[in-house]
Amino acid sequence: MYDVVIAGRGYMVRAGTYERRQSAPDPAQTGRVRLFDFYGGGGRAAQLERDRFWRGVGAWPALDSQGIQAGPRRQDRTETPATAFDPERPSFSFVHGGTTYVANGTGLYRVTSAGGAYDGLALVQALAAPCTGLAVSRGFVGFVHGPGERPTIYDLATGTYTASAAEPATIVAPGRGALLIDQPTGGEPELWAWAPWLDALEGTPVSLDQEIVAVAPFNGEVWIVTRGAIWRAVATGVGVDADVVTTAPQTGFADDFAWMIGHNGALYAWLGKEVHRYDPGDKVFAPLGLRGRATYGACGLGRWLIVAVEDEHGDGTDLWAWDGRGWWLLDEGASFRYPVAIAGPAEDADVLAGRSGNVNQTAVWQLVPRAGRPGLRDTVTLVTPLLDAGARDVEKVWRLVGVELAWPDERATSSPVTVTLEASVDGGLSWTAVATSTIHGDEKRTHVVVGTLPPSARSRWLQVRVTLSDVTDWCPVIAGVWAEHSTVDPESRRRRWSFAVQCKDQVVRRDGSVEQADARDLARTLWAAWEAGGVVTFRDIDYDRTGVEYTVRIAAIREEVPKPHDAGRWGDGTVALTLVEV
Repeated sequence: MYDVVIAGRGYMVRAGTYERRQSAPDPAQTGRVRLFDFYGGGGRAAQLERDRFWRGVGAWPALDSQGIQAGPRRQDRTETPATAFDPERPSFSFVHGGTTYVANGTGLYRVTSAGGAYDGLALVQALAAPCTGLAVSRGFVGFVHGPGERPTIYDLATGTYTASAAEPATIVAPGRGALLIDQPTGGEPELWAWAPWLDALEGTPVSLDQEIVAVAPFNGEVWIVTRGAIWRAVATGVGVDADVVTTAPQTGFADDFAWMIGHNGALYAWLGKEVHRYDPGDKVFAPLGLRGRATYGACGLGRWLIVAVEDEHGDGTDLWAWDGRGWWLLDEGASFRYPVAIAGPAEDADVLAGRSGNVNQTAVWQLVPRAGRPGLRDTVTLVTPLLDAGARDVEKVWRLVGVELAWPDERATSSPVTVTLEASVDGGLSWTAVATSTIHGDEKRTHVVVGTLPPSARSRWLQVRVTLSDVTDWCPVIAGVWAEHSTVDPESRRRRWSFAVQCKDQVVRRDGSVEQADARDLARTLWAAWEAGGVVTFRDIDYDRTGVEYTVRIAAIREEVPKPHDAGRWGDGTVALTLVEV
């Protein structure tokens, strides 16, 4: 039975020499980590820059992306047309003669309004088969309905709906003098110029290399992706002009090129389970950072590209919006499907999507405010990335968190808005409420909410969640989020021991027995451990109670022999040690 055990050998400690303390004083370095500007939108899990956050349902850019406010309000609707709207089928929209039309499934609808408010979809024409694509030219709508189905034609002026004499087609797109349509040949497809007002194929066709997988109007041309190449083509009154741009990217997933869309001078597509943008310089599709298990369509409106994506780690569908700078989470739900732009007829509805998987269930969003219709969702939540203050491997004591709010323009009213501040030290698994405040915008134009974290808020990471609730006709702008911390010096968290052990013949142990090893053997073992690098196992004087064995480094060693001239016949010495936990 020994006082301590070092490197597997027991020793008795000389009385009055034992000391245990921290390795070094804690320097208590304090600092702040900040998140502001918000130029890059959401999707950043761990902080890399100052302007991107992790997630925020309805967190929308404000003040040219220098802040965050409540995003577009959603209305859940139940449509009532005679031919049911099918949320599980793709939708297509277009504007003609001041009327906004939506094609979905076997129905062509128009968007209606009453008193400026969205009033639902009204059936214009029942279609012969579910619509898989459409294009408009000279007041005629050409519909395609997939393999085995002939195209159909709708005259917007007369309301006449007819079946085309053309063979079954899978794609249709606007050209310059006519529409582009594919026709079967028994081999590879051919592109034809199709004049739906005459129901005639015109001029000379162009044979493509392989099966068509995607088509989109872009830069005044029609871009077509086949299994082998990317083509660009135009339909004229005398036929089709087409040429190959580059080799098509390798596809392998069933939903590769589920959609392709030209938007604001760029070409976007779904490829490899994520959104890509075509780079005309390198002639490649480059990923944009939005991924998912599946996609359910995309549309463009103004500066926004809106994409429906099934979450990678859940069962819900997210609607994300790209503004050319970053991704913003417009909304999330069980099953939003196939968004389309419907801006125009109704002041409170700019985008429409299928909802819930049941017929006639839709949702509409108001993307921009109008006079008397701010169109703000009532609650918005912003979650920061994992904040690490630039030192992910260092434990920190988090002291304070705060959110800075500002609205230097005329947006505010007297309506109260509630701000709630929460923090998490376990990656968002659990949250602690730290502060709540109510803002009346007509009283001031800046506001700060600060919360003190509990003493247990010790972690390498911190996340902050800001919630703005009770939003009605105005919303304060989140201009910055910050957290104050003290860095825990790793050295100060280590134990240090100083003591001297008896190295003499016939040392009496705790239990009264006598040590059989002689003095020189006891000392020699310690010196050998020091020479070998000094890292050894160590059982402290309270090992019997704690059962904890430490790994330590021999930081210092000093041997004293009071009577050197007697050392040859009778060993009597001590070895002073300094051990540091590693």
